[in-house]
Amino acid sequence: MRVTAAFLLALAAAQGAQALETARQLVQGGAPRLALNRVEQLQPRDPKDPRWAEWETLRLGLLYTLGRDKEVLARAAALPSAMPERELREALKLAARAAIAAGQGAPARAYAARMLWQLGASHEDAGALRLLVIESHLADRNGDAAFRAMLRFTQDYQPLDRATAARFVEALLELDMGREAANWLSGLEEGSAAKQMLLLKANLLSPDAAIAQARARLARGGGRSHWQVIAEAAARRNNLSLRLEAMEQLLQLTGRGAPAAALAAQLWQAYLAGAHDTANQNQLLTGDDAAWSDLASRRLGADPFLSRAFFAHLAQRGQVPATRNNAQLQLVFSLQQGKLDLAALRLFEHVPVEVATLDAQARYLLGAMAEARNEPALAARFWEGLGVPPNTAADDWQMRRALAHWRAGDADAAVSALRRAVGDRKPLSSEAMRRGIVLAQEMLAAGKPELADAALEAMLPLAETAYQRDVLFALGRIAEASARYALAADYYLRSALLVEPRAPDAAALQARLAAALNLARAGYREDARAQFEWLLRNSRDAAQLEVARRELAKL
Repeated sequence: MRVTAAFLLALAAAQGAQALETARQLVQGGAPRLALNRVEQLQPRDPKDPRWAEWETLRLGLLYTLGRDKEVLARAAALPSAMPERELREALKLAARAAIAAGQGAPARAYAARMLWQLGASHEDAGALRLLVIESHLADRNGDAAFRAMLRFTQDYQPLDRATAARFVEALLELDMGREAANWLSGLEEGSAAKQMLLLKANLLSPDAAIAQARARLARGGGRSHWQVIAEAAARRNNLSLRLEAMEQLLQLTGRGAPAAALAAQLWQAYLAGAHDTANQNQLLTGDDAAWSDLASRRLGADPFLSRAFFAHLAQRGQVPATRNNAQLQLVFSLQQGKLDLAALRLFEHVPVEVATLDAQARYLLGAMAEARNEPALAARFWEGLGVPPNTAADDWQMRRALAHWRAGDADAAVSALRRAVGDRKPLSSEAMRRGIVLAQEMLAAGKPELADAALEAMLPLAETAYQRDVLFALGRIAEASARYALAADYYLRSALLVEPRAPDAAALQARLAAALNLARAGYREDARAQFEWLLRNSRDAAQLEVARRELAKL
């Protein structure tokens, strides 16, 4: 009994390690939400489980990556005191970063202090923690405390690398502390955005020169900080179009969370103010939607930034519903055409009106952008309550929504959309089948074989022959994983027999081999023998032939 118990414990541990490694592979494969689904299903419930801490740090990392900072902080507050040091250190570091992202400096400092004083740290690790503390002061907009911490850090970590010096300067400039930022002027790279901004704010660099230098750097692959320089220089020159261009680019490059929300609000304000000033210059009357819309359309080619300002004004404050809806669609479409899809998403994610009141076509388009950018929760939000889009099959639309809901973590909504896709019992379109199979595969990968099985069974009678093979094979995998070997063999063999037996392809041969192996496991020796012998006659794959010979010898 003791040997058996030890074997079972070892087997469970090995399975747990494999499940954790699979979740990590999903992260590396660019599927963090899918990985999180798997973690939520398979993480041990008892914190005393030997592998719980590894699962928990992976969960916290995924939540932080997905911008769910409040959840990170809630789970970090409940971490057990006996958590292994390596995992505890990683968890506390993620909690500190989440607190900073949420604008909560005090909790971030508390987590950093716990790592520094309770867990100990090398000189290098202590430096990273001190930088976290500086960022926590910046999150509180406590410039004096941040500045003092920067000075102490500079004393202790000489020579200061240029990236850190640039971060100090940029952070202080955001707080209008140009005099303090000048302490690191000599450590900045010549032509860097931080140095340009510092010189610009000190009136040691003209706006025209700053714009020219920043554009030159952008042409060579420079990042968002150069757009910040252009935005500042444009404001100093009172160049509305250029400032709007820079702000749109900054929103495109900002990402998610509080910074994106703040910048989206600033862009809305800049759009509205710019449209108002330009309308006054052109003697347009407030409420004359037709004249405002006409000017926006006429300026679209020559000055798309100003045109979008007019569309933004009408999108929020248009008096005529049709004009307001058209302006919303035109604003979204114009940003997309300008390769500013993320800017459009952030702008309308944080639009100061109810999403349900937005133009339907604009919502379809925004949802498609979010889907393409792997933001399924946002796609589901834009699509909520919409009917089937024009020129789209109803079953494909529902499958598309099902995938978005599943990837957003809403399994109930995903199942509801799936049921609507198969509800009328008509043959499914190719696109709907393709999405449905992907959905079932993701359900299986997330540790929900019962949902995957139900989804595939519902789709099977509605699928064309080519997709029936895939569905049957997937059902075979699910049955095999749950040790229902006879049922697995049934599915696999049905998949294999859906093609012309005189010309079996690779998929049919693979299904035959899987059927044979499962028949053997189920104890159906003669049926298994027939399948292995068939493979010996029909397969040209050396590996399959070797397996067939080896398994035949066992029967």
